[in-house]
Amino acid sequence: MKGSQGLEAIDQGILQILSLYEHLSLSELWFEIGEAGTMKPITKEELSRRLQTLRGQGLVEDVMLEDGKVRWAFKRI
Repeated sequence: MKGSQGLEAIDQGILQILSLYEHLSLSELWFEIGEAGTMKPITKEELSRRLQTLRGQGLVEDVMLEDGKVRWAFKRI
């Protein structure tokens, strides 16, 4: 994952999980973080803030589906 050096472990974990899937909803990503068991527990609010920050850094993107739901994806360069 290019550009992920210098990120906190939790952010690297988020990017790792997103790189394994096409895209995930906030709840699905939160669940996967818990299932991985390799990161500290995180609230959905904290996860949302981190996703916004990672989006600002150009590392993830939000994908709007036809039904209006937002999903998150690893931004492939």
